[in-house]
Amino acid sequence: MNRRAFLAALSAAALAPRANAAFASVAPRRKKVVIVGGGMAGLSCAYELRKYNFDIVVLEGQGRAGGRVQTLREGLYPGLSAETGATRIPDTHEFTLSYVREFGLTLEPFHNGDFADVVHLHGKNYVGDHNPEPDWPLQLTAEERRLGRKGLAERYMAGPLQSLVKGDENSLNVPKAILEQDNATLGDYLKKQGLSPDAIELLTLGGDTTVSAGLLFLVELNEQISRQYFHIAGGNDQLPAALANQVGGAIRYGCKVVSLGQDDGGAWAVIENAEGHETVRGDHIVCTLPFSVAKNLFSDAHLPLDKQRAIRELNYLPVNKTFLQMRNQFWKKNGQSGFANTDLLSERFWAMGSGSPDQRGLLWSYVIGSKAAKLDQMDMQSRIKQTLADAESVFPGADEHFEGARTKSWGQDPWHLGGLSAFAPGQLSSIPVNARREGRIFFAGEHTSRWNGWIQGAIESAHRVVKEIRA
Repeated sequence: MNRRAFLAALSAAALAPRANAAFASVAPRRKKVVIVGGGMAGLSCAYELRKYNFDIVVLEGQGRAGGRVQTLREGLYPGLSAETGATRIPDTHEFTLSYVREFGLTLEPFHNGDFADVVHLHGKNYVGDHNPEPDWPLQLTAEERRLGRKGLAERYMAGPLQSLVKGDENSLNVPKAILEQDNATLGDYLKKQGLSPDAIELLTLGGDTTVSAGLLFLVELNEQISRQYFHIAGGNDQLPAALANQVGGAIRYGCKVVSLGQDDGGAWAVIENAEGHETVRGDHIVCTLPFSVAKNLFSDAHLPLDKQRAIRELNYLPVNKTFLQMRNQFWKKNGQSGFANTDLLSERFWAMGSGSPDQRGLLWSYVIGSKAAKLDQMDMQSRIKQTLADAESVFPGADEHFEGARTKSWGQDPWHLGGLSAFAPGQLSSIPVNARREGRIFFAGEHTSRWNGWIQGAIESAHRVVKEIRA
């Protein structure tokens, strides 16, 4: 070997390890997922995707995370908090409970069973467990009166589900027997069963009879083995706060999404923020926004017609809550829980307050559907005045103990335009369409799960999307 060949060989040998080392240091490109919406579905999706080393960004239009999990403290007495959105966690909702355990949060019973609930009907209060049933001031048949409110519920709501098997936990698996009842409203269904108008009023007191009968059966199926409801001590917003803390700087607040699109090369979201407009690109988009506010975002997404129709037609119910702060929990002194179903505009009352009845507490109305729409037509002060008057009818002494109030309308909230998805007759079968991925765009949120209206539905849908993206 001559000198030139020797030096060439030596040079190649010296460079080889460096070339191999440089080649080994090049990591595969991380796939980027753009998550639209920082509610429970978006946060859960971001948290789970990070476990698999995805590059994520969460676009949230508001200045806070959590979506419809929102705990109100401002304007209330120190130590009191009010859940303007998701309030209860059933003991059967394992997706939610697993996060509660993972983040070390504490649960408290939502309802104190040591006190009696109230039914307010035709100007009169009925207190207790109604055993025996009161002589309801209604025109009931002899059989309806014999069954009473509890018996009617067991026969006409729980009864039809006794032959159904709960089945797997697939959020898209709505049993056929329930889908068969999805062609009528709850009121129409009960009428077809032969119930009198007054019996329907008694059975559905505090509820909305205009939603799908199948939807109500689905709710009953999902909750049929639930024994207790909880809330997170100190506020349910601690759950989204824990998730937001885990994903940290991946959340971009104040970024309103105005358009979503996709092509063969990727997907993108056009946002509007303080600096103007910006296009955020990624390999995939996860849209968690309620369809009520997402209807006009998909002009560049090339969605099929059935998906466009599902987005356009999905119904969202207005939800109104008005919180009345009281100097003490006077209802407990009367042996009452503060919970009531009524035929008033404030169709349902719940209560919150810890410790002694002498401590401050909250009575609040929880109104869904057509009655919430009527409240939304009032200004804030009129709404509070109406709620306080209704509270005085159900819990005498409310006016005397009243200190102040806060109110929340989800139907008037521009970021949501409704409190929860509510499948109209014939729409339950669209859940798989709502949830179906469309190319590079995935869909999550309570409206894509059979647990609609619950934190469980949001979290479960996020887990489903993570599996789809990783597949």
